[in-house]
This record gives sequence, structure tokens and C-alpha cells, in this order.
Amino acid sequence: MFNERLFALIGALTCLPMVANAQSGSAPAYRERELAQIIREAGYDCSHVESITNAPAPPPGWESLRPEIATCQNGKRFLVTRSGRRNLPPVVRPMPAGA
Repeated sequence: MFNERLFALIGALTCLPMVANAQSGSAPAYRERELAQIIREAGYDCSHVESITNAPAPPPGWESLRPEIATCQNGKRFLVTRSGRRNLPPVVRPMPAGA
């Protein structure tokens, strides 16, 4: 009886990391919708974000602000950055067409 309980406990403990990993991921399109909303709130035209990339070399002074490049469905690209502080609004800057 003790062995059965021990095996059940071991089985339950080995399954916990798998359950935690399955629940930690968010919906794949969540970040795209969030960035599209941020861009629209900044006054720019972006109905849907197609792709998101991290800025390869952030502008000086922006290293700690986690800048991202959002490419909208209409082909426009925006540099979007948010600080770790909740009381500061995100900064949105349109990028040149050839950049």
C-alpha cells in the first residue's frame, strides 16, 4: 500500500512541470493585438500587426526600454517601446519606409 502511494505521488510530481508549462504560454496573437491597440491609441493607422521583432540596436538611451518593431498589415512599421513602469505611456514612432 505504501509503494502504491509513493508511485502515485511520484507520478503526480512528474506531471506538474508539464502542466505548468502548458498554462504559462499566452495566446500567440495576444502580443500582436496589444501592439496594434497601442499604435492606434498613439494616433496611427494599424488595424492588425503582422510581425514583431526586437530592435537590433536600440537608439542611445532606449536600451532599458525594450524597443520592438511592429509591422502592420498595411505595410507601415513602428518602433514601440514600453518602460517597466506602469505609469508611463508607451512611446510609438513611425519608421521610414526603407528602414
